[in-house]
Amino acid sequence: MRITLIMILMLFIAACSSTKIHVYTVGVDQHTQQQLLQSLNTADFSAYQKTIPLPPLKEGAYIIYTPGSRSTHINQQIEQILESLNLPAPESRLFSLGEGISAHRYTKGNVGLYVINNTAQQTDSLKKLLDESSILDWELGSVNCSESYIVDFMGDGKSYISQLEDGKEISSLDWKIHNKQLVMTALFKRYVYDISEADKTITPSQQYPEPYGCQFRSNFETTVHVKQ
Repeated sequence: MRITLIMILMLFIAACSSTKIHVYTVGVDQHTQQQLLQSLNTADFSAYQKTIPLPPLKEGAYIIYTPGSRSTHINQQIEQILESLNLPAPESRLFSLGEGISAHRYTKGNVGLYVINNTAQQTDSLKKLLDESSILDWELGSVNCSESYIVDFMGDGKSYISQLEDGKEISSLDWKIHNKQLVMTALFKRYVYDISEADKTITPSQQYPEPYGCQFRSNFETTVHVKQ
C-alpha cells in the first residue's frame, strides 16, 4: 500500500513539474509578477515570464491549454494561485488564444497564463507585432523528421525540445545568438543552426542525430527578425 501511494505521489509531482507555464502580464506591477512566478514554481510548475506582443485581449485572466489527464487539477492550482494574489479569476480556453498570425498556440505540457489589468497598454497593431518579434519568440515545429517535435526558446536562455504528440520533454539546452547563428548547448554537446528570416526556419549547420538534426520552422506566417 505504501509503495502504491509513493508511486502515485511521484506521478503527481512529475505531472506538475513537466508542465511549463508561459506567463504574460499587462498592467501588473513588478512585485506581483514576481510573486506570481514564485508561487507557480513553488507549486512545481516551470513558469517563465514572456514578453512578446499579445493578441488583443479584454481585461481579465486566461488559461490556454491542450486537454490532458491532469488539466482540471492543474487549472485549479493556477486559479488558486491567482486568487491568493488578488488577481482575476481565469477564463479557460482550449488550444489557442487570438486569431491569425498573432494567435498563441499551446501543445500538451505547455500552458499559457495571461493576466490583463490594463487594456490601454495593449496594441493590435500588426506592424508593431512584426517589428518587435523574433523567430525565437515563437514555437517552432520540426520539418522532415521521422517524428514531430517542437522547440521553445525562453527568455532566460533555456530551450526545450518536446515531442509534438504528447508534449513529452526530450531535451533542455542553453541557447544564444552568435554571429547571427543559433547556438544550443548541453554539457559537452553543441548544436549550431543557420537562421532564415525569409523562410522562418532554423536549419542545422551540419548533420546531427534527431531531433537536433531537424530543421525547425515557425508555425506563424509572419515576417520575423533575428535579435542580436
